[in-house]
Amino acid sequence: KKWQSLQKPAQCAHLFITSHGAGHALPPGQSLCLASRYPPEFALHTVVVSRGRGMGAGGESESVGGDDLIDASDVPLFPNSLPIKKLSVANVPPKDFERDFIDRAVPAVLTDVVATWPCAQKWTLYWFAANHGETQVSVDDGTTEKMRCSLKAFVELCHDDDDARQTTQTSVASTSHETTPGDALTPVVTTPGDESTPVNTKKQRVVPYLRTWNFLDDLPELEKDIEQNGPYFRDYFQALKQSWRPPFTWLFLGGKGVSTKLHVDVWHTDAWLCSLQGVKKFVLFHPGHLKYIFHEGTEQFVDLQNVDHALFPDFHKAVPIETTLNKGETIYLPRKWPHYAVSTTPGVSLTANFLSSANRRNVVQKTVDFANRKDACETLLGRTLRASDNVLKFCVHGGRVRLSDAAKVMGVTCTTLQDKMNKAKRDRLMAEQTAAEGEE
Repeated sequence: KKWQSLQKPAQCAHLFITSHGAGHALPPGQSLCLASRYPPEFALHTVVVSRGRGMGAGGESESVGGDDLIDASDVPLFPNSLPIKKLSVANVPPKDFERDFIDRAVPAVLTDVVATWPCAQKWTLYWFAANHGETQVSVDDGTTEKMRCSLKAFVELCHDDDDARQTTQTSVASTSHETTPGDALTPVVTTPGDESTPVNTKKQRVVPYLRTWNFLDDLPELEKDIEQNGPYFRDYFQALKQSWRPPFTWLFLGGKGVSTKLHVDVWHTDAWLCSLQGVKKFVLFHPGHLKYIFHEGTEQFVDLQNVDHALFPDFHKAVPIETTLNKGETIYLPRKWPHYAVSTTPGVSLTANFLSSANRRNVVQKTVDFANRKDACETLLGRTLRASDNVLKFCVHGGRVRLSDAAKVMGVTCTTLQDKMNKAKRDRLMAEQTAAEGEE
């Protein structure tokens, strides 16, 4: 009811102020200087926030409980952002959603589309630890090599004390990068000038992240808990035979503060992502604003948490589209839209890239190429590829691979690989000849 007068520091051009933890998810009473992150064009002089609910730039924003907030520095703020529309399945039939959003490539959030899915009722970090705790996973931990650990040990990391994670931490990498609970999983806290500090000391908080986990490789029984081809996200990949379908279904598990940098999805496909536990903030940009956020010379997107205005001088012209995705909500991410995500609480997210009706012409050739490469690799290896196999990345993304590199990935010598390729070619020619003779 009563605002206290606030003196602007001389070096601070703009302040963002909130009184009740609403708006852009800042703790009550906290202010954030935007001058270091944004140029003068991003002037934000006054923001009035009501109790529990707030008005962001252009629309409503959901309030997030103070206990669940992460540091202000972890979540980029955009005074010129626009909101993403949220809808209930009770108010928009599947055909209308496809016509108004998917066909037009317009982002949206469905608040309850996964409400009846079994995974929505049980998949949490603790559920995975309790039911599949011994499953071994590869976790991003800030080092070049991924950390190998059990799901149970990883979940314990996700819920480490927040104060401990605010301090400087060190990731100790071993040769095999295999870890066990209580070993390299335990953060090593160092202080400036400590001579025992390892070479790979990180000067910022390291939050482990199990990203793009091909969980159906490790836990195929979980497929019954999800809906791969529902009425709201019709997936024409599912119309293909199993061996031709790209492995585009993943889980994201992580603690508070894990993020995915700005990017465009594989093959420029459409995608959906639902939050089964926790809260995520999403920032999207229209493809027409790619010129403001992507540098063709370096082939990199702008870092939203540390904007390089020298490299991206027109970044202020890009208009962010934002939303806070709460537990049980599903965001539709349109094809070709660059997007960024950060978790404001520990959580579990399920996502899939799908082939929409409106996008079939653009993706069909990539699908054919993928199927051909996958068939060739499986013929050479003599086994079915798993979604998590490194060689499958070549099948998905294509390109040319040197014989020596291919042999190394497949775990064979160059001579053995060449013999396998020659034999596969002979067998294929013989099969084609036999089929031709049968037709005659």
